[in-house]
Amino acid sequence: MTEPILEVENLTIQFRVKGKVIGHGGSRRKWKRVLNGVTFSIKEGETFGIVGETGSGKTTLARTLVGIYRPKESYVKLYGRRIDYTKKEDLLLLRKTIGIVFQDPVGSLNPRVTVSDIISEGIIAKGKMSDEQRKEKIVEAANLVELPASKLDSYPPELSGGEKQRVSLARTLIGGKKILVLDEPTSSLDVSIQAQILNLLTRLKRELSISYIFITHDLNVIKYMTDRVAVLYYGEILEQGSTEEIFENPRHPYTSDLIEANISFSSSSEFSEEKVSGEPSGEGCIYKNSCSKRFSACEKTPPYFSYGKGAVKCWLYDYMGERKAGIGR
Repeated sequence: MTEPILEVENLTIQFRVKGKVIGHGGSRRKWKRVLNGVTFSIKEGETFGIVGETGSGKTTLARTLVGIYRPKESYVKLYGRRIDYTKKEDLLLLRKTIGIVFQDPVGSLNPRVTVSDIISEGIIAKGKMSDEQRKEKIVEAANLVELPASKLDSYPPELSGGEKQRVSLARTLIGGKKILVLDEPTSSLDVSIQAQILNLLTRLKRELSISYIFITHDLNVIKYMTDRVAVLYYGEILEQGSTEEIFENPRHPYTSDLIEANISFSSSSEFSEEKVSGEPSGEGCIYKNSCSKRFSACEKTPPYFSYGKGAVKCWLYDYMGERKAGIGR
């Protein structure tokens, strides 16, 4: 069996927020927990999807995986090596191996720099190559993402949305990354361009043997692109398993609610996201305030229950069995 190339265990991220809490022990700063005990792994050549609504912590997770945010306590293992976010050499290994493509290519590309120079930002060892070698690598990366060489002297404002996303991809791939974190990479694009980028990503994965972590709210994209998927709700993974199994037989009520809501892009080329849940619960099951299948056990926080190659964080699966619970479809 192929060993995971990336293992994430009990990843927890919290941020300071404005204001203070006054209590018996005096005043203290408020903290907001954005990710809570996130655990998953991916294998070489695999596309792992993470789906959730706005505010679920998807972008925070993406930024943590490439070292932008640094958790104090977590377990992140890359190619068998434990990553210590306080060590410079470990962060360097993380950034050499894992790249990120952001949702908004406009905001991530400097409008005053040429496309050629933007792509070259991804070259790790610039000082070890000649100008001619550097140019060859830039052209090679542009060809890889099907960006015409004529665009290399252009500036980002002169490019279409699809071309900007290709530049972002080229900048990431030129450094030889083995894992790409794709944070809503098609949500700002027209539907026809979305399909082109998704097909390009499929080809790149096949040709380069790279792995993807595909983070999105769009279930159609998840169903088309991924091998396995995790369902994220306010910082917690409530269910994960094979994409086919999750869509055909969702175990968690939240997963079922998401699929029933049919979150997808509209014909107007702008995405709309239907809110299918209320505020998370601070005690017991985090989804209990919105769950139609809530019962007494939900007052306690559920552990993960394994089923085959997946897992679900729901008392229904333990207490009643999936057939009696009526979760599977």
